[in-house]
Amino acid sequence: MGQVMPLFTSTYTNKVDKKGRVSIPAAFRATLPADDQSITVLPSLVSKAIDGFDYQYLGEISNRLSNFDMITTPRRPLDPAAKILSRSLTISFDGDGRIVLPQELMKHAGITDRAVFVGFGRTFQILSPEEYEATILGEEGA
Repeated sequence: MGQVMPLFTSTYTNKVDKKGRVSIPAAFRATLPADDQSITVLPSLVSKAIDGFDYQYLGEISNRLSNFDMITTPRRPLDPAAKILSRSLTISFDGDGRIVLPQELMKHAGITDRAVFVGFGRTFQILSPEEYEATILGEEGA
């Protein structure tokens, strides 16, 4: 039987402390394999957010990139898979289910004292409450 893919669903708002520590929602942690309590994050390529996913998903992105022959193909702008891999950072949880968000990611997403986790199935985003209200909630009213 193959490994079950995590599915991140729902929306959670958690406090961020002065050191950048934030609890990953328990529902998100529960979907991850017991032997890999970490997430992979990167600045979103398209919005003021942090994109997140599990390590298995990162492997799938890597497989897509390995089908591209960088040695014999003329140089061109990096494709999305390469951009994702080059900016990704895998972060392990501490004993309390928290991670430390790197300052550069917090700055990119405009996160200060609260972070909103929004599940999108295989992936999720971490946004500031203001960005969440403007982009996610704003779309519901459209």
